Amino acid sequence: MKETISLINILLALTVLFIYCFQVNEVYAEILEPKYFEVLPEHNLVKDGQVVIVRPADIAAQGGSGIEVLPKEMSKGYGEDVIFLPPQSSLTFEVNIPKGGGYHIAVDYLIAQNTMENLNISVSINGEYQFYESRNIKLPAIWRDKTKQYKQDDYGNDVYPSSERVFKWQTAVLNTSIYNLTQPLVFNFKEGKNTVTIKNNHVELMLGRITILPKIDTISYSQYREQYKDKPVIEDEMLIIQGEDYAEKSESYIRGAKSNDHNVYPYHPVKKKINYLDPETWANPGESVTYIFEVKESGLYNIHFKYKQAVKKDFPVFKHIYLDDKVPFAELSEYAFPYSGEKYRNETLSLGNEKVLIYLEKGTHRLTVESTASPYFETYESLVGVIKLISDIALQIKFVTGNKVDKNRDWNIEEYVPTIKEDLLKSAEKLQKEYERLSQIANKKDSYVLSTLKIAIDRLRVFADEPDKLVNNIDQFYLGGNSIAQQIALLLPELLKQPMAIDCIYVTGVNAQLPEPNVNFMRSIIEGTKKLVLSFTAERETSQKIEEDKLNVWVNRSIPHVEVLREKIENEFTPKTGIKVNVSTMPDEQKLLLANSAGRAPDVVLGASSYRPFDFALRGALYDLRQFEDFGKYIRDYPSEMFIPFSIGDSCYAMPETVNVSLLFYRKDILEKLKLEVPETWDDVVKMLPTLSRYGMSFNTMIANVGGLKHFGVTVPFIHQFGGKIYSEDGIRVELGDPNTVKAFKFMTDLYTKYSLPENIENFYNNFRYGVTPIGMSDFNTYILLKNAAPEIMGQWGIAPSVGVRNEEGEVLRYHPAVNTSCVIMKSTKRPKESWEFIKWWMDTETQVSYANEMQLRYGPEYIWTSANLKAFMQCSVIDQNDKEVILTQYRYIKEIPRNPAYFAVERELSNAWNKVVFDGVPPRIALDQAIILSNREIRKKLKEFGYIDGEGNLIKPFETITASKIDSWKE
Repeated sequence: MKETISLINILLALTVLFIYCFQVNEVYAEILEPKYFEVLPEHNLVKDGQVVIVRPADIAAQGGSGIEVLPKEMSKGYGEDVIFLPPQSSLTFEVNIPKGGGYHIAVDYLIAQNTMENLNISVSINGEYQFYESRNIKLPAIWRDKTKQYKQDDYGNDVYPSSERVFKWQTAVLNTSIYNLTQPLVFNFKEGKNTVTIKNNHVELMLGRITILPKIDTISYSQYREQYKDKPVIEDEMLIIQGEDYAEKSESYIRGAKSNDHNVYPYHPVKKKINYLDPETWANPGESVTYIFEVKESGLYNIHFKYKQAVKKDFPVFKHIYLDDKVPFAELSEYAFPYSGEKYRNETLSLGNEKVLIYLEKGTHRLTVESTASPYFETYESLVGVIKLISDIALQIKFVTGNKVDKNRDWNIEEYVPTIKEDLLKSAEKLQKEYERLSQIANKKDSYVLSTLKIAIDRLRVFADEPDKLVNNIDQFYLGGNSIAQQIALLLPELLKQPMAIDCIYVTGVNAQLPEPNVNFMRSIIEGTKKLVLSFTAERETSQKIEEDKLNVWVNRSIPHVEVLREKIENEFTPKTGIKVNVSTMPDEQKLLLANSAGRAPDVVLGASSYRPFDFALRGALYDLRQFEDFGKYIRDYPSEMFIPFSIGDSCYAMPETVNVSLLFYRKDILEKLKLEVPETWDDVVKMLPTLSRYGMSFNTMIANVGGLKHFGVTVPFIHQFGGKIYSEDGIRVELGDPNTVKAFKFMTDLYTKYSLPENIENFYNNFRYGVTPIGMSDFNTYILLKNAAPEIMGQWGIAPSVGVRNEEGEVLRYHPAVNTSCVIMKSTKRPKESWEFIKWWMDTETQVSYANEMQLRYGPEYIWTSANLKAFMQCSVIDQNDKEVILTQYRYIKEIPRNPAYFAVERELSNAWNKVVFDGVPPRIALDQAIILSNREIRKKLKEFGYIDGEGNLIKPFETITASKIDSWKE
């Protein structure tokens, strides 16, 4: 009988497990198209096929609906009819292929719109995406510096120039922006008629010819040398091209770097000059710079790079090298530049020990250097595959154990997960293969990356020998900071990034003597001594500087932000008002009170955290902005809620400067396959959880993204959405016992105790990328990350307003706080009117728009400036218009958290109550009652400290809980 029951239990467990494992392992195959790496062997690239050209006129003749054909007079120099595609539109046409098989696709295009975004298209063949990457193909724009005559700042340092678009037609063979493969993407076409659909995902596009290409062959160097064997070899010519003197670049943020390094030119011992190509700004695959130079004589030349590669100690970086827009011979694809350390190195383009000779006709030429991670393609994809396999194993174990660790229980995990040993060994074998591949690239076996892989291989084999040990050590395997999966994941960016500084490029004859890349020891000593001596007299950038004859502004931001602000002040504010301004960085805003006490406080502070003004104002350190007659008029365009954190009684002590809106992020591709709608309310979220759970997925709440302290920013939105309260109107007690507040608290704990959402998601961004958490709430920082650091899912995700609670009138209340930083005037200022004029100029729409655009042009789209000035934010050119509309909707639901002298204690006790319910099983009402008692005790203590309650505990005056209606009255 016992044997029968045991057998039944085993069969039931195995049946359930089989179903679950099938779902987990097949989730990506079922939901998404396979990755390009997975289908690559199936692509039979045609080598001798016919080139097929599809012209816009041919497409128009097919009579497709919605196609807008522009005549050649409107083609902006293309010379024939072109097709205009607005954002989110698509083009479908038929093409006849004489011989079936794999082909490349090349397109002629012009990004006609003046935007900072690159073009992003999707390509489907015969009604389907053949691989996931075909949903997201990036086609870059062309940029250049506005000037090479650099301005200087107050300290004599060069200032980075702004960038501008170059509007001209480009031709690109479709490739993946993740790797920029040497062999571009291959699409399968059947013999005969094929239907091709190109969708424009982002910016306005003009499309010219579309070319279907068989294999692109590049001759070898031996063939190239044979082709030019009769050409003269140049002897002594030397042409020097400065690394920062590029003519074109693929991204606006690629730029020179500033230094006073005596090994580069131009050089100054104290002042920082722009004197080499910044290695980090063009490190991503596909990013490139183009130099234009002229040779006086036709012939065969050597080309040399004076470069520094100090980042990838274990591996070379790889670059494609083009001359006059094509790779001259195959060996200049994936050209390796080895690690050089902190010193510069001269690298002559060579093949083995032979310096290659490159033929150049007399006249002007283009030299393009482009980053590529093509050699790491297979390794990267294999490592990602191992991480997914580890994730699958971990999910199977958690399913069996109920995600509970019991150190006192012995497991026979193979009984429940029969393939665990095989999967662990399979993972180890894959890692071993990549270890060998990387060892060949690095030409050694003792690097950090290789050591990490070796340790992971050994740990996997140990777990394979004793899989039962894995059950109670799952954190060492999957989610822990030092887990196998996490250690492998940390290696991935190391493979893709290809940073390299270029000081200069030499185009020389074969007998030319190159200058040494670094100065000699004695020169280095002399220059070092010179720098030391001059450092005592030179005027330098200092933080928290005060100048008595100027308006002093301290900025709680990085140097790039401050540099652009200084330029705008010098070019706009001072000429307009006559007010001279000293701008200094403020690396630690906590020192502001100390500076105030010492009589060394600035007049104005920008970038103050949203909670600082209340703390400082409560202690009498800030100037009341309501003392200015035009304050009420000036703030009319701002939501009143934004001023709640900065107000005490009838006074307001700060202007909102930037915001950080909370949004719903979702994977379009995954929700489409799961047939799930984007949720509007929390009830909708609850309804979709079973479907997500079935595939090992979950929903992200912002509570799961913070540590043990669940701050107000993640807890209070629930209370506001449910119509609850935090404080009483007179501010002398909390209202956590309010029925709606209790209802909100119970729901935000039920999400974890009843609906089993994960209590901790350390990195929603990564989970979102990999599809583990394909939907959830997060802030605007996640938006910036996904826009700029998740190229593999570009165009496959979207944003929506926050989920919320539907009220009795049918409106969904999506309340979230949004104010991120603020501008304040110190009480000690002797220039209050000038300070207020400065803040008004700074927050003016025109100033905010030009500042935001300049930051993005100069430093990249990740420098999105989220202005609290709504009109300015809506003019931000780097944000898609559809996304702006979503953000605008969420703006309407900004609801800030009112302040109280004991807010920190209330925040802590509300967090403690949540932890007690979720982790200790305490009933919600009991946990809240405990929080109420402790919070009220702290409130009375603080109100007594600041003079609202006397020594006997009697209320002297109420501490008014500020509401939006009060702020509204100030605008009248």
